[in-house]
Amino acid sequence: MQKAAENDERVRSFGRQSVCGLGLGRLGWRPVAMGLLTVVLLGGCSDAKDGVTRLSPRGVPFLNGVAVPAGFNLVDKMTEDYESGGQRMARHVYSGSADPHAVRNFYREQMPLLGWNRVSDQNVKGIITIRFEKQDESCTVEIQSGGALGGRTSIQVIVMPFKRTPMEPPKRPLP
Repeated sequence: MQKAAENDERVRSFGRQSVCGLGLGRLGWRPVAMGLLTVVLLGGCSDAKDGVTRLSPRGVPFLNGVAVPAGFNLVDKMTEDYESGGQRMARHVYSGSADPHAVRNFYREQMPLLGWNRVSDQNVKGIITIRFEKQDESCTVEIQSGGALGGRTSIQVIVMPFKRTPMEPPKRPLP
């Protein structure tokens, strides 16, 4: 009878034992599991889209009406721009530390906010090219990683005058 009482006491005390050395007593594993679940679920929340960090725009852009991610600097030696007669041509190169896919997402989000329409978007051998158009200008954005050795990401932005003309009907040979 004494052995039965000892076994009963062992069974009752099992729920009071610490879980993984946490000293949880009778609470058991449920609070631990709920806590871990909460950490996992909340830990997955961020501004990232598809696991890529979301970038913010620079406060004052280098080119009026063209977004640049914060933290990217103008590379003067590779940059040129002209403006005459109300038209402009610019080729700006920026350098910064960001994932090229985050930069791609940045331009996909920010350029439409500035009135640009995306007309093409491609990634060929790691070089991302996005083309935008608005009213009388086109803007081509080329994004390239600096490589696996800690290189910086470069962005080349080309803004040019643009005019879409309706397609002419094909000319017929005269009889």
